[in-house]
Amino acid sequence: MRGVVTLAAVFLLPENTQHRSALVMIAFVVTVGTLLIQGLTLPVLVRRLGLQPPDPHEDNLEEAKVHQAASAAGLAYLEEHEASRISERVQQRLRQRATDRVQAVWERLGGLETPSAQYSRARAAMLDVERAEVLRLRDEASIDQSVLQRVLDALDLEESILDRLSEDESTAERETELRPRSGGGGCEHLVEATTTPTPRTPEGCEECLRDGHEWVHLRICMECGHVGCCESSPEEHATRHFEETGHPVMRSFEPGEAWRWCFVDNLTG
Repeated sequence: MRGVVTLAAVFLLPENTQHRSALVMIAFVVTVGTLLIQGLTLPVLVRRLGLQPPDPHEDNLEEAKVHQAASAAGLAYLEEHEASRISERVQQRLRQRATDRVQAVWERLGGLETPSAQYSRARAAMLDVERAEVLRLRDEASIDQSVLQRVLDALDLEESILDRLSEDESTAERETELRPRSGGGGCEHLVEATTTPTPRTPEGCEECLRDGHEWVHLRICMECGHVGCCESSPEEHATRHFEETGHPVMRSFEPGEAWRWCFVDNLTG
């Protein structure tokens, strides 16, 4: 123990405790010694070990990778075990929810207000209005309290699981870029795709510019320089480009981002 706990403990000793003054001195020495020695040497130790501070943007990239793998496993289970026992409409809802969750995490890597952020903001405001209406009905004393409490619990639960974005995740506020790691984590496509080609349409998604559509985030093909929109965009041209050409690796084309994604192995780099 150190600090105030050590001092508090030693001063609780009765006055007639044998060697009490020596114990108090020992407590002071231990407290001051541990605080000063560790406080002064810890920064030096961290620098010598080369430890890096946590990077929330890198964490989001890793989170997106895990969500992608988990979603793929869940959808595979759905097709193999549940598809024959539930209706197509229910299957579609399950697939859409899994897709929305993955897309929401990928969207956090960008700096714009994305569809998932818009949904969370608008739905949170709606929940506030719905909760106020339930409280108004409660004040009228016309509905059983247990029924009202179940409704309030349901609203609270939905609010707690909204896909919210962190306030400090704006691209303009980033201090470091999301740079690709060395190597490809066992993916030969990521190992080979290290040089970013010249973008064919640096002003935006090639197909969206041609057809007059809008996009959320942009990706660039690491093989031919095609610029396409992400899976959160209505047309998903980056994924369509992979399906049509087989070019395996795309890179984020957003400012401050340099992460890559292999469509074949479902790995980031």
